[in-house]
Amino acid sequence: AEFGRFVDETEYLAELQCWAHVGSGARFGWGWDTPDIGQYPMKCVSWKDARVYVEWLSRETGEEYRLPSESEWEYAARAGTTTARPWGEGESGQCRHANGATADVEWCSLMEEAASCRDGHMHTAPVGSFAANDWGLHDMLGNVWEWTQDCWNEDYEEAPSDGSAWLAGNCDKRVLRGGSLNDTPSILRAAYRFGYTTGERYFNHGLRVARTLTP
Repeated sequence: AEFGRFVDETEYLAELQCWAHVGSGARFGWGWDTPDIGQYPMKCVSWKDARVYVEWLSRETGEEYRLPSESEWEYAARAGTTTARPWGEGESGQCRHANGATADVEWCSLMEEAASCRDGHMHTAPVGSFAANDWGLHDMLGNVWEWTQDCWNEDYEEAPSDGSAWLAGNCDKRVLRGGSLNDTPSILRAAYRFGYTTGERYFNHGLRVARTLTP
């Protein structure tokens, strides 16, 4: 709903369309509010779109909103835990905590690797449908991938040690975190990461905003 207001007021993404890989092949033409692939949370946004949105949100509210750094994102996702997932080491419990590839997602191309449980959602799920982590954050894993501010690097060598975004490396790609509705348990982990081009949109790419607080 918040993103819809942005679209209505700016018309920046009124014609937004994205790639979707569903069933036997890829399709182009679905958008952030296409019910066929689940209307909430917002998805089908590129990194560049996400940046425009947080800049608009900052102007509207007078607060400093931005994309989180990759290290901030993982810190929030782990919520003080050291296991592969905030609810534990293995995939057991995924269907209570995250919307990923399960027996419900019949169109997933990796069904043989899907979680053995059912979470009740064929596509994206409304925000907050699954249990929060220990810090009260929902959907840090699964549902849609979330953009971060960081440029893509294959490893963490020479990465900032203060939690800030890494703005060196391949900045034509930015880091996505969290996995999505059609990703298997091997991907739905707090440490999993990959880079994607900044201008392309995909049906399971979304964002989470961060707000800088001044003491």
